Amino acid sequence: MSTQPFVHQEIEALQIAGIKTVVEKRADIMPLFEPLRQACGDAVCGPAMAIYHFGAVKDGFLVEAAFPVSHRVETGTIHTRRLEEARAWTAVHHGPLETIRETTSALIEHARARAGSLGGQREIYLVLDLEDPEQSVTEIQFTRHEWDRLLAEGLERELGGMARARVMAGIEQIAPESPQELYTEWIRSAMDALDSLTDDAAEKYQVLSCCAHVFPEERIDYLRSVYEQRRDIDDVLKEMYQDPDWYEDPVRTGNVLHMRKVPYDPNGYEHGTTAVERRRAYCHCAFVRPYLDEVPSRMSPTFCWCGSGWYRRLWEGILGQPVKIEHVETLLNGNDQCMLTITLPLSVGGEMGPERAS
Repeated sequence: MSTQPFVHQEIEALQIAGIKTVVEKRADIMPLFEPLRQACGDAVCGPAMAIYHFGAVKDGFLVEAAFPVSHRVETGTIHTRRLEEARAWTAVHHGPLETIRETTSALIEHARARAGSLGGQREIYLVLDLEDPEQSVTEIQFTRHEWDRLLAEGLERELGGMARARVMAGIEQIAPESPQELYTEWIRSAMDALDSLTDDAAEKYQVLSCCAHVFPEERIDYLRSVYEQRRDIDDVLKEMYQDPDWYEDPVRTGNVLHMRKVPYDPNGYEHGTTAVERRRAYCHCAFVRPYLDEVPSRMSPTFCWCGSGWYRRLWEGILGQPVKIEHVETLLNGNDQCMLTITLPLSVGGEMGPERAS
């Protein structure tokens, strides 16, 4: 097994034909490629690839086995789509797929030490030799979550070009290879600049909630189908209570959902011996954790409107209507947990919680 140096590069858009399926392990992906190749025939114009849709299912993981194709291929199980262009951290792994975890872990460590945030994972099988795995060559790609681009777009949309220029000042000096510490400090200063422009929480919400990581589409699609079929929000909540690690057991009072974010590291949070240890174990965000040692934090609580976007995408995706989100407690305000409320655009009475669902 060997690797080449880690490289940050622009990945061009591709038209791909693929099969989405749930697998238990990487080896389960390999048998998908030969029948897929045969079905695509002369449309295939590039190497096999796997696109991971992490978090989409409760058990196993959802993967898309695919080939680049020159024209559309559609069958009962094969679908063609555009794989959008992306910026990504990449590494080339030489050797069997059984040892690819070592290269993947090293690439993640490299990327997390540098400016930006990781998005999705892809594997491109440049040489796939199942008879002699030592000859296999795999390019690993971790796309970047374009947080600063999304921030700039939100500023332009909600507050205008002058606000965008003021808040985004300095981002041009940060390159992909810049240290993560430099990037997080730029984010801290950007939040200060945003605070100087507006005190309106609703405006900050509109700007920042669209910067959040994308909630898995498959989960949203399923819960939307539950709601559309039954038109009972409590049936959606009952589905959520089956997977509390993902949905965090929302409690409904009338049309308001009360959310308490689950700790990132439950064991560290439970057994932390200091308030700082507990806050660091609780927080999910790598941009926030460096600023949790002090109360009040140097990072403005404004940043936490970003995290609200996770819930915004979920609930607006389910209902097809805007929801109202308000922070109740955040670590950046000195609280020891993060809590928020989600007001649904529904007329509903009574209460619902996990203990009532059985």
